[in-house]
Amino acid sequence: MDLDERYGECLQFQRDASPVELSAMPRSLQVLTEETAPALKSLIDAASSQPLAEVVYATSPILWLVDEAGNIRFAMEEVLNRETGNLHFILPRNGPPLRPFEARLGHPSLLEPGNPETKVARIGGELFYAPIRGRSPWVLSNNSGRYGKRPHIRREHLENVNEVFAGFGISLRTFFVYTPDE
Repeated sequence: MDLDERYGECLQFQRDASPVELSAMPRSLQVLTEETAPALKSLIDAASSQPLAEVVYATSPILWLVDEAGNIRFAMEEVLNRETGNLHFILPRNGPPLRPFEARLGHPSLLEPGNPETKVARIGGELFYAPIRGRSPWVLSNNSGRYGKRPHIRREHLENVNEVFAGFGISLRTFFVYTPDE
């Protein structure tokens, strides 16, 4: 199975991206590999047993996407000061409106800085903590207005991403957001 079949066609983001999203990358950005997966797994496992971690991850999703080469990239949604580039905070789910001097680093920022034509990905979404008894407390969704909620994205693309996480011992359940053709 080729990458287009496995994760969807690699396309430029939908909607607009801020100049900061085109030129900066999150400090928390990582690529899922044999080296990074154990730390991510520890973090995910901690949410179920550590109240501090549980509160953080119940309110702050982890952004993820599959890049052109098929790598999974992930990071917190960071908010920077536009003038200094300093990290202000991690954007919580349904977070506050940003002040004029702040910029969020959404999904396009998970890719190398460049022009909009180079900011291409196959699928993207969020990884978030939502415990339900008897099921994995972590959810992998395609909830990204830039790369995940596109008419050509199918449930099996999201399930294939989940298989990669599972291969590293990271147990997630999926939530697919269907997007019809306009």
